[in-house]
Amino acid sequence: MIEWMSELLNKFLDWVLQLLPLSPFRDVIDELAALPYLGYINWLVPVGRFLKIGAAWLGAITLYYMYSIILRWIKAIR
Repeated sequence: MIEWMSELLNKFLDWVLQLLPLSPFRDVIDELAALPYLGYINWLVPVGRFLKIGAAWLGAITLYYMYSIILRWIKAIR
């Protein structure tokens, strides 16, 4: 039964993904991936780590403001 539900969920998610448009940045990303020196630049400047840290920071700030708005709505804080 679990396999049946998993298969049904996968088919539904595939259908949803087919409705979404393709990325407009696909060509740019493919061109950047073809650069021979990109690995050296990523070794000197860890862009991936910067993006992860930035995403974590943005998520934390977003949660803070969401909780702040909710607490103001229920008049728990001023």
